[in-house]
Amino acid sequence: MKVPIFLIMLLMLTTPVYASDWMMFKNDESHSGFTADTVKPPLVLKWTANLGFDTDSSPVIINDVLYIGSNNGIFAIDAKSGNKIWTTPINGFVKAVPAVVDGTLYIGPDDKRFYAIDTKDGSIKWTFKDSIDGYLSSPVVVNNLVYVGSKDGNLYAIKIKTGELAWKYSSGRGIDSSPAVVDGTIYFGNDDSNVFALDAINGNKKWTYDSGSSPIKSSPTVSNGIVYIGSNNGNIIALNAANGAVKWTYTTGNNVETTPSIKNGMVFAGSKDGYFYALDSETGKLIWKFQTAGFVYSSSAVISNDVVYFGSRNNWIYALDAKTGERLWRNITGTNDNKDDITSPAISGDTLYFATHRGLISAFTSGGTGQTAPGSTQVGPKSTESTQNQKNQPSGAQKSPGFEYAGLVLLITVFIKKRFF
Repeated sequence: MKVPIFLIMLLMLTTPVYASDWMMFKNDESHSGFTADTVKPPLVLKWTANLGFDTDSSPVIINDVLYIGSNNGIFAIDAKSGNKIWTTPINGFVKAVPAVVDGTLYIGPDDKRFYAIDTKDGSIKWTFKDSIDGYLSSPVVVNNLVYVGSKDGNLYAIKIKTGELAWKYSSGRGIDSSPAVVDGTIYFGNDDSNVFALDAINGNKKWTYDSGSSPIKSSPTVSNGIVYIGSNNGNIIALNAANGAVKWTYTTGNNVETTPSIKNGMVFAGSKDGYFYALDSETGKLIWKFQTAGFVYSSSAVISNDVVYFGSRNNWIYALDAKTGERLWRNITGTNDNKDDITSPAISGDTLYFATHRGLISAFTSGGTGQTAPGSTQVGPKSTESTQNQKNQPSGAQKSPGFEYAGLVLLITVFIKKRFF
């Protein structure tokens, strides 16, 4: 039976976009910040939702539900509409990013307790009470253990089924850094300028690297046997994941509190000096840097389809070409410098999600629906923004697949025509 070709194409074009989950801080256990889901600028506003409370947390999205912390506990929001599903009040400000695995949300606020919450209704499954201080570190879940650092200086490994302590490691100073777990090793930094590597099974120390005299608020990203992390001494550091030996160091003009992101042989990170940097992952050489009109400190970058998204303290969210640093899109998030800059964004499907510190959640889509956001590509301190490119290119960088959806449709159409007509 012959099927009209336009019906086949229409069916393919109207098939809903599959949305991958964004389950934890920076999307995965290694903190890559990368997703295979495609968000293409320019973006249009899909919806906004006001929590009514401040947040320093960032969104995670699982099965079309967005979860985020605030100074009034945890919110669950319909990721398609922005409607609130449930709220679980918790004592203390939830500044960390939740991790959601198998229907349970794990999070620690600054009230010295760590919680496991049922994602169906927001009910609390168990509470861990061993810490003597609160949590700024975002948890990571691997092999039935949840790992999280505390301001009391301990890295805790907690059994996800019962909330019982499996083991703890004392780092000596507070831990704001969120642990990354790769190949049975946990990596994190602390306020005493150290980077640690621990055995994920028993917490035994494998190595320690002392970065100097400045705290490490940044979290590590691990890729191809290298640990990338920022320091408040202004450096972006690459360490051998096996032994902690320094591979390279790149110096910026101020604190690097953001967590590096990595893709195709390039490392991306922002600094409080107002620049966003792209470095060669093997050598640490500068590829390009983009000057914002404000410093970058609370918004770690995410990467989709060779586009890097991040926010700066001048209340803009940016989309830059990952290869060149060219600005592809931006959107202003408000006018209050203390409330309207964004935390780390997240991506699921064809939608970019982010939150401002005042508690405004926004969803921007690359599809044809929604409204163009005010000022999305118009006003702003254009004269202070610029990209500086270097001639060197990332060594060993690989090209991403980069095919367009329309091209895929065309290939499928040709195949069907040859097969059935």
